[in-house]
This record gives sequence, C-alpha cells and structure tokens, in this order.
Amino acid sequence: MIIGIDYASVDGNTPPDFEQFKGACHAQGSSAGFAIFRGAWGTSPDSTVQRDWIRAHDAGLTCGAYLFLRTLKGMSPESQVHVFADNVGALRYHDLVPVIDVEDTGMGAELELEWVHRAWLEMRKIYATSPVIYTSARVWSENLNSLPAGEMADSPLWLAKPWPWNIRTTAQLAPFKQGQYDPTVPPTWGPGNWWLHQYQGDALPVPGFSNTVDISRFNLMTQGEISVRVKWVQTRLGMKPTGLFNSDMTTRIKAFQTMVGVTADGIIGPKTFAPMCWHNGVERPLAA
Repeated sequence: MIIGIDYASVDGNTPPDFEQFKGACHAQGSSAGFAIFRGAWGTSPDSTVQRDWIRAHDAGLTCGAYLFLRTLKGMSPESQVHVFADNVGALRYHDLVPVIDVEDTGMGAELELEWVHRAWLEMRKIYATSPVIYTSARVWSENLNSLPAGEMADSPLWLAKPWPWNIRTTAQLAPFKQGQYDPTVPPTWGPGNWWLHQYQGDALPVPGFSNTVDISRFNLMTQGEISVRVKWVQTRLGMKPTGLFNSDMTTRIKAFQTMVGVTADGIIGPKTFAPMCWHNGVERPLAA
C-alpha cells in the first residue's frame, strides 16, 4: 500500500523528518509515496509549502498542495485561487496537480456548486489542467444535494472518510485487505472512480512528525481493472476509452513512463499519476 500525508500550519508540526516517516511505513509493509501541503486557507497563504516542500521532494515523495476553498462573501473563488498560486508557485510534471478542497459550507447547493466551479475554472486557467477535487460522499450529498459535477467530473477524486479510527490515535500504516475501507464515491463520478483516500484524520503519534497529520492511501491502477477512471487514463494516452485496462494499455503506459522518466512497470502509482494529470492528451506534459 502506498501511503501519503497531508497537513497544514494549524497542525503545529515542527519541521518533519520524512525519512523517519518512510522508514516507519516500510517497517509496516507499506511505502511512503506522497505529501500534500495546504497551500492556502481561503485568502490566507499557508507556510508549510515553503518550509517543507523541497525537503519532502528530496526524500523521494511526490508533492502537492491544496486550496481549502472557503464559501464566504467578499472572498471570491478567483481571489483564493490566486493566493494559492502565488504561494505555491510553478508546478512541474513530477508534482501532483493542485487540489481544491470542497468541504466548507454556508451556501445553498446550487450556489456552492457554482462557487466550486468558478475556483475550478480559475485553477485550470492558471495551471492548464483539471485540478484534483478533495471531498467526500457525505459532503457532496448533504451540502451539494448530489448535483452533477458537469465538466468538473474530469477531475480525479481525493476522497475523505469514513475514518475507521478515531482522531488523535496512532498512525495506521499497515496495508489493508483489498477493498477494505474503500470510500463511497459521489454518483456523478461513477463507482470506483477515486485515486486517493484519506482514511485517517489527525493521527497522533506519527513517526517523523511532532503533531497531527492526516493519512491517505493511493489507489493503484493495474492491468485487468475495468472502471470509469481507466477511461480517464485512456483519454490522456490518446486511446479509445473502453474502460478496460488490457495489455495494449500496459504497453502505452510503459511508453508514457519512459517518456516522463519514471520506472516503466505499467502500473499507475503516484509518480506516474502526477505527469498523467498534466498530460491532457498532448505530446508532452504541461507545466504551469
């Protein structure tokens, strides 16, 4: 199981020891693959990006950042995206694409969906690709009335909850059985169409960290899978979107992996997923 962490300045961590975290994951039979930092909370930039990004990257983790989108009048989605982009800066094909965190409330469903869509459009305009959307089935059902995502359904999903463990309990780093604790997907994306799952919130203690972090796992894609998200990959590879991950697709993925300089194993993990998100079906990955 490939594990990642996300946190913000509000978590109160001193500079983390990412190598210690990687070692703890390995000892439990997993591997540490990614780190995602809060880039902005509304129009307030977060300091963790500038402090920890390079060190996490140097430790071999695939890095990313998220915008906690606030639904407050006087704080437009566009202004929040620009604060995020100014703080995070340019991203390259080996980085995760930006994430829009959809969990704030305070609007009706239609207005909130429009608010999210405005942020999505601005993020796409700046970074030239669809951002990842972080949300949960509960949020999309209760706050957004299960409204269709429209063109935002092109965004890969990072789903939160359910959290099988209470907050402020020891980090769970051992692999799960296949299918165990899988998140519920908002209907507009289709069954099984998720890439990241935040399965533990505010874990403590976490090796390498002085305070709480959230823990997620990556949903590996391997030959034999039949799903909506396979179609998403096939579109980016210029293939007919059948939804079946067959041997021809494995060959195309290996060629893509060679092109972007990652291990050509035909499996889509974080290091392949990142450039795949930037790719957009053109000859080379796009970078902001």
